[in-house]
Amino acid sequence: MKKLYPAIPLLVLVLLVGSWGVHHFAQRRLEAGIADFRASIGPDATFSYATARPRTLARGAHFTAVTYHNPAMTLIAADVRLGGLTGNNVQGEKIGSLVLRNVKVMTPSNTISLDQVELGNLVLPNTARAAGDMAPPLGFDSLVLDRGAFTNMHLAIPASQTDVTIGRMTVSQYGMGRSSHLDLDRLATQINLTPTRRISVEHIVVDGPDFAGEVASLIQSGHLVHERHPQTMDLKKVEIDSTHPMLQIDHVTTSRFSTETEDKMDTKLDHLTLWSTGTDNPSILNAFGYDHFSGNIHANSTSDRSAGRVHLEPLTIESPDMGNLTMVAELDQIPFDDMAIIPETARIVSAAMTWDDLSLASHVVAGLAKSRDMDVDAYRQNLLATLGTSDDASMRAMGRFLQSPQDHPLQIALRPMKPVNLMMLGVALSMAGDPSVAAPLGLTISTP
Repeated sequence: MKKLYPAIPLLVLVLLVGSWGVHHFAQRRLEAGIADFRASIGPDATFSYATARPRTLARGAHFTAVTYHNPAMTLIAADVRLGGLTGNNVQGEKIGSLVLRNVKVMTPSNTISLDQVELGNLVLPNTARAAGDMAPPLGFDSLVLDRGAFTNMHLAIPASQTDVTIGRMTVSQYGMGRSSHLDLDRLATQINLTPTRRISVEHIVVDGPDFAGEVASLIQSGHLVHERHPQTMDLKKVEIDSTHPMLQIDHVTTSRFSTETEDKMDTKLDHLTLWSTGTDNPSILNAFGYDHFSGNIHANSTSDRSAGRVHLEPLTIESPDMGNLTMVAELDQIPFDDMAIIPETARIVSAAMTWDDLSLASHVVAGLAKSRDMDVDAYRQNLLATLGTSDDASMRAMGRFLQSPQDHPLQIALRPMKPVNLMMLGVALSMAGDPSVAAPLGLTISTP
């Protein structure tokens, strides 16, 4: 044992020299990597930091006070840790772990700040050096990420006076062709226009979409790609309010299955409450004597994108205060690439509905009487007399329904000779008593 004692100092010296050598090698490799990164980002971009230390065993680095800037954006992070670096410019740079703390990203149009960003198994796109004075694209469509977690995110968009905050968000399996997963807690949006609008969602879970494919589609065509991945979405506690409550939904679920040309969707809204917009801007709810709608909605639909058609099979609305609606319908001229203009283009090809009344009929009659400045009972008696003596069977059926709404479910069928524009349907139905209007609409009303 005594023979080993003289060897201990030598062993310590070897370990110290070896450790210094490994650290020196790692430091030189880090400096070379930083130099290569600076060369790859182009002449108009800069990368700076306060300190940089190699993480030898993890093949990574630890930076403090990091700033990256190019003409399109500036990124600042108090602390950046990278680990598990592998790959190259051709195969793509791979980062096993990337953690950023106290992050701020600024662009000409918005600012994003986050307490922390954690990325696992990130593969960057091929990092070809920038050409001329052009910075390389960000390449969000070609990134690959196994898991990303974002904590306390705040997005400010001054142009629209919009602020968005997210308590925590995780994204997994991001990459072209992958079925991704999104889990989000405490989403809150405030639009600081007059009047102020606030939108909040307690929890959001989205499963199935190819997020990277959707980003690529937006970049290339300006439209979202139509995917064939089965998808589900689950939202809890959705609220919209302004100077008064506007909308609340306890639970929203949707599922979608798609082929190359067809989408099948199932959507449920549980415990939906929708308030009127107030006496200063009365809605149809106010006109019929309600200050809010409450109920459940369930919609099954099949969409044929190649033909621009949607088939509802069925849509049900259950309101304990008003009544229950069941409807099947077929619509055409549906602009799937620009859903915002649906009211302008969509047409009803056919529709059939059944209404089981609880209070809506009496509210509608009272609202019509008020609009004509008439006594409600007198207006109702005149209306029943007119409908009861009509030559049209549909109008007589409407009279039977209004005479005793809870005893006579109302059935309405619409089979127009030519599809009717969705925005014109209300005007057409208001003239349903005129045979010259009802006949082209193929309108029939009955009571079982």
